[in-house]
Amino acid sequence: MIQGDWDYEILHVEHGIRGKESVDDARFVQKLAEYMDVPVTVVSVDVPKFSKENKLGDEEAARILRYQAFEERARLTKGKIVLAHHLEDNAETVMFQMLRGSGLKGLCGMMPVRVDAGVNYIRPLLCVSRQEIEVFLGNEGIDYCTDSTNNELVYSRNRLRNIVFPELRKINNQAVLHINQSAGKLNDIWDFLSDEVQKQYDRCVFKSQDELSIKISDIKKLHKAVKSELILMLIAEIAGKKKDIGQQHIDAVLGLIELQSGREVILPYNVTVRKEFDKIRLFRREIKEE
Repeated sequence: MIQGDWDYEILHVEHGIRGKESVDDARFVQKLAEYMDVPVTVVSVDVPKFSKENKLGDEEAARILRYQAFEERARLTKGKIVLAHHLEDNAETVMFQMLRGSGLKGLCGMMPVRVDAGVNYIRPLLCVSRQEIEVFLGNEGIDYCTDSTNNELVYSRNRLRNIVFPELRKINNQAVLHINQSAGKLNDIWDFLSDEVQKQYDRCVFKSQDELSIKISDIKKLHKAVKSELILMLIAEIAGKKKDIGQQHIDAVLGLIELQSGREVILPYNVTVRKEFDKIRLFRREIKEE
């Protein structure tokens, strides 16, 4: 049993993907929790159904439902969520984001501590490799389960894990560690950049009811990196979310600077950005029902 002056429990999300094997894994967790004398909560979700209804891949659907379960349990217990992501998981995330053409933030990988929707997520094992974890379990005589779908190459992360990383290790056997180290350095740069973007937001951006505006002369003075992140921040604030906001939308807004007054672009979530003489104005356009 883990010692500590705090309460804790095990939360296991059963995704409903692998049939009996998935149910058996949940039972394994329950028996392990009983052996350790730790409370356990098992949440069952239907990934295939959710995936079909929302036109998502199983990986994305599982992630959404899993984090919904985390959030609901954290709010109910007023607790924090401790996740088991390790060194290889973080390297996979960095590589996956790179392949998607992610911005700087995505290349920073997973954060050891993160707050999302008011929930605290902690990842204490990001500096530990899977091999180190397995050696520890073996030394302690603790059994564990392996998800059989980890070997199915239909999933993008599995192709990274089972094909790409073994090849990278042939080039440099410390490849995974070095990817994580690079992500850490990028995170330091991101911290500096985000602080600078916030300073420029506070200095240059004007708020009026549900609108934001910024002078074109102030935009032109900014470094390209700060300029792009600031525009993204403005769009996301009006939209209420960052999802589906990409570099093409940022470039479209910056392109207005050289156009005549009155020109505008329509972005996702009905965000409208219009050039008005010496400024750029952002607001959300209302859709009139016919």
